[in-house]
Amino acid sequence: MVLSRWMVAAVGLGFVCTWMGCGSSESGTDPSVAGSAGADAGSGGAGGSIASDAGDGGAGADAAPDDAGRSPTCQSQDQALQKALDDTREPSPNALLAIRNPDCGTTVYASGSTETALATSLWRIGSLTKTFVSTAILSLVKEGAVSLDDPLSKWVPNVPNTDGVTVIMLLDHRSGIFSYTDDWTLDGTQPMTPEQLVDLATSHPPLFAPDADFSYSNTNYVLLGMILEAATGQKAGAVLHARAMGPANLESTLLDGYDTIDPNRMARGMTANGKDCTFFLDPSVPWTAGAMVSSGGDLVEWVETLYGTYAVLDAGQRALLTSKTSIIPWTGFFHGSQYGLGVMLLDPAKNANAGQGIGHAGEISGYLTHAFYFPEKKTTIVSIVNSDDGPIDEVFLAALNTLFPGGAADAGAGGAADAGAGDAAEQ
Repeated sequence: MVLSRWMVAAVGLGFVCTWMGCGSSESGTDPSVAGSAGADAGSGGAGGSIASDAGDGGAGADAAPDDAGRSPTCQSQDQALQKALDDTREPSPNALLAIRNPDCGTTVYASGSTETALATSLWRIGSLTKTFVSTAILSLVKEGAVSLDDPLSKWVPNVPNTDGVTVIMLLDHRSGIFSYTDDWTLDGTQPMTPEQLVDLATSHPPLFAPDADFSYSNTNYVLLGMILEAATGQKAGAVLHARAMGPANLESTLLDGYDTIDPNRMARGMTANGKDCTFFLDPSVPWTAGAMVSSGGDLVEWVETLYGTYAVLDAGQRALLTSKTSIIPWTGFFHGSQYGLGVMLLDPAKNANAGQGIGHAGEISGYLTHAFYFPEKKTTIVSIVNSDDGPIDEVFLAALNTLFPGGAADAGAGGAADAGAGDAAEQ
């Protein structure tokens, strides 16, 4: 996968963190381990743990498997997926799979050391933030408060070199606006206002005329965050809770910098050389392009609710997500896939025999995430690793091939780390 990549050197720390386009803890039960099957726990492979429809008990790598209440089909799934996860995790310290399907409900599988992550941990999700932002924008469009054809200048005036840019061009990355995360002078450790991020981006000339091409730009989603605030008079975090996380009943999905994050619940994000970069970035820098945090089970709930039900977006709004798409010009896993309005459509040739996948990917310092729903199979797959060089494509495809054997899914040339230019804060 490759979107554009942002790399910043941490002065005096001797390591490099990446934030590629990718890419407050609340009390109560975590939906990442409270699925629909009603079982207590699954079966774990070596070095792994499973939480299936259980309470927020912090199951870790040493948890004893408990098959009570699990059908033979689900026990077999648990064993196969845990093995697939354990076999593909390294060199990442941890990896997580969260699966939701009709037979077994929601199950979260974890692999690796309990010192750095648990099955119930929170993870930075990078550009999956964009799916929440696009949802909030489309809810405002439905109400008539915002139009997809509104010029950017209606909501955010005086942005240089953006004549002709409209709201829909921000959503689908066809604005031509340079991605601020591709500016190598950016110091992601210091607080910045949205206006400062936009100023940094527009100090560069446009990449092309509005709607003339596709280029993944985190600036687009910072501008959309500014539009959310201008159109509602509220902070972007409040808008996202009211129009996205709230309707989906997510209890462990938060916007860092707006919500308070419990550091003890965070999976530790690591650089490729093993340095902890969990809190390396100031959250104001990724903001509405990539600052969200979530649990594996919340992401399963979000992706399936968003793309498999009408609880958050109605049929007309859902249709808008894919009403205008561009081929994603990246190598590796996402080669041949398409981008809509804050959504990725996976090339079915990559998906074993699961059919079309719809969702998003995320990359931010120390974390890589894939989260996709497969309508033909009514199955959601979320994979997360907590290392800049973690094998995110391999973990995701191992799950696909385990659940839907007989296909020819593979990571493709390049893999996640070699994704093409054009993404910065995440995918």
